[in-house]
Amino acid sequence: MVIAFVSLRIGTLLDILPAAPHGLARASDSGLDAALMGVALVETVALCTVAVRRRRYPAGWWAWLDVGVAMAVLLCEPWYLHPEDWAGTWTAWGGALSVNAVFGAAIGFPARWQTAVATCGVATAYAFPSVVLSHAHASIAASNLVSYAVFAVAARSSATFVRRLARDADLSREHAAIAARQAERDRHRLLLHDHGTILRLLSEPGLEPALVEALRRQAAAGALRVRSFLAQPDGATAGAPGTLAALVRRAGESFSDLPIDYAVDLATDVMIPPAVADALQEALATVLHNVRTYAAASHVVVHADAPPGLGCWEVSVRDDGHGFDQSRRPLGFGLRVQVSRALAEVGVESQIRSAVGAGTVVLLRGRLEGQ
Repeated sequence: MVIAFVSLRIGTLLDILPAAPHGLARASDSGLDAALMGVALVETVALCTVAVRRRRYPAGWWAWLDVGVAMAVLLCEPWYLHPEDWAGTWTAWGGALSVNAVFGAAIGFPARWQTAVATCGVATAYAFPSVVLSHAHASIAASNLVSYAVFAVAARSSATFVRRLARDADLSREHAAIAARQAERDRHRLLLHDHGTILRLLSEPGLEPALVEALRRQAAAGALRVRSFLAQPDGATAGAPGTLAALVRRAGESFSDLPIDYAVDLATDVMIPPAVADALQEALATVLHNVRTYAAASHVVVHADAPPGLGCWEVSVRDDGHGFDQSRRPLGFGLRVQVSRALAEVGVESQIRSAVGAGTVVLLRGRLEGQ
């Protein structure tokens, strides 16, 4: 709106200045006419300079000053112009200046009543010489008075729209910043969640030697992963594709302490793209961490297959542990974010079914390549 105001004001001055010599020659008091024109020019230059530097229309006393100068020029017309020049000519240059002042008041004042007061004041100052003192100009003045209301409403509406648009843009940027911070926070939680579980278990006394050895291997692998995470450039690509069977076995390599049976022979020829493979392996590791930490299972079955005719592959992890009541116990960060959300982002469906005393089943399903 600053650009619109400054452009309109400069355009008006460019219209007034060519007519100034003729107007001064016709003026009844050329000295007063020239003095008012000088005041208006200085005030305009100052106002536009401040507006450009601040990148917004300077409301407050600057706006009232602009309105006041326009009203003074209009009210003084009977003292420096002849009656026949009070309306309808560029000799009466105050009318054009006052329209600019109304435009500035409409975009600059924060309250509607301020815009209304400024518009009414300028209109009254215009009507005083043109209507009250000279009935001959009443019809022209009436038409020009309408322009004040039109400019005020149009400018105020435009300014309100632009301000709301700016507020919406600021709000969108704020939401985007919050989402980015949350995404970065989740990224670190995804990295550290399972490793925190490993460290907690290692700190507990009296662990079985087999479990300690498995945890140490996982801790060493986790340290390498954290180091790689800190060193990798932004936008690092995923690893090479692999078979579903190999991926499932890699995910369970560090869980030798768990009684896992693998049924993955039917998935030895199922290829998984890199982005899906990374997310799937991490999700399976999270599921097995949960089995180790909470289930107290005596038997765990990991099954992988690509049922004919369905166009998809499936991986299931079933344990005979404690289970939990899904209606009363919401999913934690691991199952909710590291499994369900992370896999959904790469197009893999996940289902979690559990009941107290009946163990837990986690079913993962994704589309075959080329399907």
